[in-house]
Amino acid sequence: MQEKMPQEIEVRYILPAIRRELARILVEEKGKSQKKASKLLDVTEAAISQYLHMKRAKEVIFSPEVIEEIRKSADILTATPTRQRLIGEMYRISNLTDVRQILCGIHRSQSKDLESCNVCFEEGMVLQVPHK
Repeated sequence: MQEKMPQEIEVRYILPAIRRELARILVEEKGKSQKKASKLLDVTEAAISQYLHMKRAKEVIFSPEVIEEIRKSADILTATPTRQRLIGEMYRISNLTDVRQILCGIHRSQSKDLESCNVCFEEGMVLQVPHK
């Protein structure tokens, strides 16, 4: 079996888990319909139902601190329901240190030679691209 890259782990586990929590918060805490939540998150109503019934993205459990950040994102998405805002909030949440550590833990557990890997947190790993 070919080893996965961290980005593949993020797409398979982290981003769906963020969507799951956003869906749960929008429907259960903010009183949005599944239809409205699906529009806000740019997914199908069936996906929202699967998130709510833990049939999708059940592998990742976030800390209370990350859940609070996701609540803030739900408020922002409700106030400014644009695709650009959704992208920004997904990016913001996925780059929280606690979330990056979850990603690294999953990656290490799936790759035997990465037990002491810390690439995601090494100095200089976030590059600034110069603007023209």
